[in-house]
Amino acid sequence: MNKKRLLDLAKVIVSLILIFLLLREIGWQETLKKLLQAHPGYLLAALVVALLGVVVRAYRWQVLLSALEVEVPLGQLTALYFIGFLFTNVLPTGFGGDPIRMYELSRYTHRTAESAGTVIADRFFGLIVLQAMAVVALPFGYWLVEPWMIAFTVLLLAGSLAAVWLLLNRQLWQSLGERLKHLAPLAQKQGSILSKIAGRVGNLSIAEGLKRFYQSLRGYNAPAVGKTLGVSLIFNILLITMNYLIGLSLGARGSIWYYFLFVPITSIVTMLPVSFAGLGVREGAYVLLFTQAGMLRQTALSLSLLVYVISIFTPGLIGGVIYALKGARDYAAEEG
Repeated sequence: MNKKRLLDLAKVIVSLILIFLLLREIGWQETLKKLLQAHPGYLLAALVVALLGVVVRAYRWQVLLSALEVEVPLGQLTALYFIGFLFTNVLPTGFGGDPIRMYELSRYTHRTAESAGTVIADRFFGLIVLQAMAVVALPFGYWLVEPWMIAFTVLLLAGSLAAVWLLLNRQLWQSLGERLKHLAPLAQKQGSILSKIAGRVGNLSIAEGLKRFYQSLRGYNAPAVGKTLGVSLIFNILLITMNYLIGLSLGARGSIWYYFLFVPITSIVTMLPVSFAGLGVREGAYVLLFTQAGMLRQTALSLSLLVYVISIFTPGLIGGVIYALKGARDYAAEEG
């Protein structure tokens, strides 16, 4: 077993241990009872909101691609997003589906570097808006979180905004472009994800792939970035609304401002590559944060588990169906 497989196995074990400890501490019977008491109407509404959020995220991706003059139908991008969720449930990181989206989009557009760049930018802009919403919510619940967590949220937003400024700095990108030829051999030696994806395109050298990748990042103008941030705001409101509806299904009647504050924090935490699809880490964060707002521990744990099922696992099942149908069509085309 190679090192990567051992690391993946370790993440699965970490998730299982964390879930076991939480259930032992809070009580699996109490948690199961709370889950079974969830109101189906609110859960259905939360699922509809979650699926609508996938379409909104696909549209945000389309905006980024259009800025680079790469036109892909919204339906195709939505399907790729669902397929990404499938692999998020398989690959043990919060970013599991992103390389798959890069790969599948590069097959569709034959523009590997741009595909990689838009997936990264899509994730990045979404996080910026989510953190901005958390900062706005701080005055309504700052006493519920530790000072270091407040500082982390504010500094993360400041760093993200600085990154946007760098992204729009044409002079900086021009300077980086001049240095790409020196970076290409190093990237090839290290076997980066971009290099591996670029390897699928026979006539695209590593140096040319890196060049086009950085060109794709610098290709976003201010209107494109502004539109992307606006769409990200819509998506993140849907994300928080989904969490709030799930909370209502469990009988939680806390202020929605707590969700505006806690959901961004937990979203960042679950992206740390220490567990399988964020499981265990997400649940611990929900219990730690929402109990400070007066939510019962079994309710907070149930909330986090239902968030995973509705926003990640269920879209992954849909992605599995799409991926299976896509594979069948590809096979039929090859046989024909």
